[in-house]
Amino acid sequence: MKAKKTPQLSTAKQRELGAELRRIRMRAGYLATDMSRMLGWPASTISRLESGLRNYQAGDIAIYLARAKATPRELDDLVALDRLPDDGYQVRSHPIGFPDDLPLVKVLDTGSQSVTSYAPVEIPRQLQIQPYIREALTRDGRIKGGPALDTPVHTRLASQPTSLRMPGPFTFYMHQTTLELPCQDFTLAHEQLLHLLLVSSLPNFRIHLVPADSIVPDIRTGFTIYEHDQHRPVLHLQQLTTSLFLENDRDVSSYAELVERIADRSLTRQQTRDWLTEHLASLETAMTIRPRLR
Repeated sequence: MKAKKTPQLSTAKQRELGAELRRIRMRAGYLATDMSRMLGWPASTISRLESGLRNYQAGDIAIYLARAKATPRELDDLVALDRLPDDGYQVRSHPIGFPDDLPLVKVLDTGSQSVTSYAPVEIPRQLQIQPYIREALTRDGRIKGGPALDTPVHTRLASQPTSLRMPGPFTFYMHQTTLELPCQDFTLAHEQLLHLLLVSSLPNFRIHLVPADSIVPDIRTGFTIYEHDQHRPVLHLQQLTTSLFLENDRDVSSYAELVERIADRSLTRQQTRDWLTEHLASLETAMTIRPRLR
């Protein structure tokens, strides 16, 4: 009796390429069946290629893009991406503090069954409300305010787990100090804390606070682990203007162990909810007293 062949899990690069192929095809107004007919490929091949679940031959990406009416820039960029080694290390550049527009980040945000994130400095971007996003992106001149800020704000909000139908769980660890907003805007702080409290009540969300006096050694930057049954786990490390995506088992398992260490130092879900409730009450008191002092 032959042993069952273990299905090969797709890589982040394959998923990114597939998502871009689908986007360009749909922009051209073609159905997957149209591409199947024009290319002479089975419909299942188109589906699996766009899902990142199929290996392809050299030149297939260029042929597909040409048929889907990709722009010369898209053709050059995606053929160059196709030629990058698929060795478990992918690097992408992005605007200061804003990786949300990266095609690979969009794929991971919207196509992962579970997400685990640690944010030592800011509230995780997946949990930020609109006013907080605006404050965070304009802080230190990252992005200029005004109408130019509307698009990145919408992009961040649209990819949040609460806006998508994904099973989860979504687990977030953040330090208590991140909830002390630099702007000292009581209304903003109150709305953001209330959002965290409401989201923490959802069954597929697990929000944990790391006490301010708790030291988590060896962790100098935030990270996110994305998981899916049909794809390799992906570790996202965000720097100021660059994002690194790791898929090698050693890298992912090392950060999974760090998650366990962070969890040991964190408040439980209920303790976190209790802290948020108490802090909200304190803010409400401060907001009541503050007008009287003017």
